[in-house]
Amino acid sequence: MTTEQRVALVQGQLDAYNNRDIDKFCSFYHPEVTAYRLGQDGPFCVGMETFRKLYDEKFRNTPDLHCTLKSRIVLNNKVLDEESVVPSGSHVVAIYEFKDGLIKDIWFAY
Repeated sequence: MTTEQRVALVQGQLDAYNNRDIDKFCSFYHPEVTAYRLGQDGPFCVGMETFRKLYDEKFRNTPDLHCTLKSRIVLNNKVLDEESVVPSGSHVVAIYEFKDGLIKDIWFAY
């Protein structure tokens, strides 16, 4: 994948997240998507079924949910986004890794 393709995937999922469009959001992720919180043992989410359920609930239950991109770094085959999320006020770094032209793994640091 090119840098432009990786950045387009990450931006696309961010836009879909902000629109709370679960189908579009999930379309950027690999069927075997795995999500981690840095500093915790093991993933907190494995597979598309669990991923979709987690985010669909978040989208439905948080009508003012919005993520603002503060900065983006492309480092080899990873994209790192610094984000601010409302209404929680979270300051998050998301690290995206890719497989088969989709986002496969995501790590969150906050």
